[in-house]
Amino acid sequence: MTTEQERAAMGGAHRFIGLAENLERHAGTPTGAEPPNVHGTNRGYGLVFFHQAEYHLTTVISSGLRFQPLGADPAQELACTVYKEQAEAARHLVDLTAELLVQQRTHLVPDQIVPNKEPLLPGTEFHGVLASGHPLFPPEFTRFTDPDGVEQLQVFTLLPVTLGELNYILDNGVTALRQQWARFEVDVFDLGRPSVA
Repeated sequence: MTTEQERAAMGGAHRFIGLAENLERHAGTPTGAEPPNVHGTNRGYGLVFFHQAEYHLTTVISSGLRFQPLGADPAQELACTVYKEQAEAARHLVDLTAELLVQQRTHLVPDQIVPNKEPLLPGTEFHGVLASGHPLFPPEFTRFTDPDGVEQLQVFTLLPVTLGELNYILDNGVTALRQQWARFEVDVFDLGRPSVA
């Protein structure tokens, strides 16, 4: 027997007509994809890689979370944008976070932090991600609407945060961290960046 949450997630693929073109318009040219069964069993989502040559950026976007019973309204997908050389790290962050959401049957909210006890990426101090609007792409990337203007999908961008920044958020809030990033001109797309807290 399916739950109301599962029925809502499964139906209505027509709501996403034009999504691929919208993502490509903002994130750049699709350069590859990883299917949902890349590791054998179907994990419930795939990953799509986009490259924007103008800024030398790669964006990894989940594809399929919107059909999972996560309780999100509107539906959600995840993205992470980094410099092209760091694409594998972005893949890891989106995959790890998407897997967590599917396993726990939950979703993200704006400015939510997803902390981790250990560094998410070897050799870094990144102990979590911040679910955000995209810092470079326009709002149409984050909020996909149907032809009638009804929001059907949110694409949360995962911004890696260090342990110090996680603690800073807990003490001062997300807005204060963003102000620190602006003050120190932090390049949030660079996974080799220093912590501001």
